[in-house]
Amino acid sequence: MSLRIRDFRPEDAGAVNRIAVAAWDQYRSVFRDWPRSAPNFARTADFAGELDLLIAEDAAGIRGFVGYVAPGRPRERIFRRDWATIRMLSVDPPSRGRGIGRLLAEECIGRARRDGAAAVALHTSPVMQAALALYLRLGFSHFRDIMDRHGVHYAVYVLRLTAAAGPAPGRGLRGWLGRWLDKS
Repeated sequence: MSLRIRDFRPEDAGAVNRIAVAAWDQYRSVFRDWPRSAPNFARTADFAGELDLLIAEDAAGIRGFVGYVAPGRPRERIFRRDWATIRMLSVDPPSRGRGIGRLLAEECIGRARRDGAAAVALHTSPVMQAALALYLRLGFSHFRDIMDRHGVHYAVYVLRLTAAAGPAPGRGLRGWLGRWLDKS
């Protein structure tokens, strides 16, 4: 598989939107707000101005994508500003099982290191079994639970890149969380 990761181009919008709908459709039966959420997946490429949308492609076309938010850029308040974040990693269902999701996540981690991020963070849910297993294999640790989304449990997971990211979960997390909440 000769796969390359590159930045989004406007002509990618149709493929990104199609893949988002196809990839997230597997949660139709567990997302309580699916009728309201589904149209948003069909407009995923619209977020390219708010984050770096990274494309995985091979000779046959686009196979997946991920959103990367560099430290210091606007983000949800559940994430520290000195962290990079990963958003909406999605792989076209027929292309799954080929390591595409891992390559996209590793690209985000590499960019976070380049950008001097203290950590890389994301939010996910146990219903996203393959994604959660991937993130744990890459070294992400549970940071904290957050409010349910789409009617399912979600949590923030963090991969520390520097000591400035704070102590690892389980070692002084309560103090770190208190300081983090004071900053937000």
